[in-house]
Amino acid sequence: MKQKAHAWVALRAFKLIDDLGKAPKLVELLSWYLSDAWEGAWLPDTLIVDMSYGHIFKMDSDPAKIGEKVIGDRFKISYRELDRKLRGKRLCLNYIKDSEELKKPYKSPDEGGQLPQRVIALSHSISDMLKLSDFPLALYARKKTPRAYKKDLSAQNIQSLSLSPNFSARHIALTFFLLSHYICDAHMPLHCDFRDFSSRYSKRRLPTKLHPSIEKKWETCFPDKDVLALHKYSKISIDKAVAKLPRGSLLEIDSNKKYALSTKKRQLSTIKHNEEREMNYVTKVSYAAARKWIDKPYKDVNELIRKDSEEFKEVTNFIFHDAVECVARVWLKAWERFVGR
Repeated sequence: MKQKAHAWVALRAFKLIDDLGKAPKLVELLSWYLSDAWEGAWLPDTLIVDMSYGHIFKMDSDPAKIGEKVIGDRFKISYRELDRKLRGKRLCLNYIKDSEELKKPYKSPDEGGQLPQRVIALSHSISDMLKLSDFPLALYARKKTPRAYKKDLSAQNIQSLSLSPNFSARHIALTFFLLSHYICDAHMPLHCDFRDFSSRYSKRRLPTKLHPSIEKKWETCFPDKDVLALHKYSKISIDKAVAKLPRGSLLEIDSNKKYALSTKKRQLSTIKHNEEREMNYVTKVSYAAARKWIDKPYKDVNELIRKDSEEFKEVTNFIFHDAVECVARVWLKAWERFVGR
């Protein structure tokens, strides 16, 4: 996914948490640094540059293609099991309900990527940074005041006066936006399909133009940079910014009940397992979606749309609906680990 898509998902996840009244202090923290969302959610591509391993978790059901003699049945995870593991309404999961691919054992080879580990590492880093944050953030957000702050500070040794003045609120907010990038990438089906990869065992089985052409098409569906790159002179609210879609946009998440995001607080609970497991399950859904949606090696996005333009629109909305909700869920997981819920 490209820069506008990543920025929009991060801002829409922020709006979702705010609209539901969940974690108001997290919303307040992030609201001061929304101007960093445009660049922050794009840093993994521009400065970190870990695309070849950090943004992917590619899978296959053909043992020979991933250098295995056999893929055991322990790697078979059905739709029903994924439905139990993943909380909430997952439109991509419903899309692959009858997937034949999920009836086979499938796995990621060693070179298939580290996206799930990347997500849990960043999420835990956020929680740690919050605990090691500048005063007064360490007090501002926690439900309970740490005992050390209740002491008579003037009576303490000098080295004890600052418990951990290391990470600023801006550092922490920026890491939330970084994290959203990887979660978003987990929802791009071709980030999870080994056909879209060249290895010592298997040559790329999908045309090189297909993946970037899909993302280029998606990029035309989001607001322009001057809307999403917020700054202190912006005269538009977040609500209006994320809704300012160009004419002809495929996205109908906020205008069509079929693709609507959760509107009830109880429906957007945090993830069921830890972040690595969550991403493992999400990428398995994306893998199956890739095999159903891209059922042959289409030359580019135009050929894929000619196959079924309505399906292209539906899958696009499924992907971005799920990405927004998943970003919100994982952000809440990192925050709730800090506030001690």
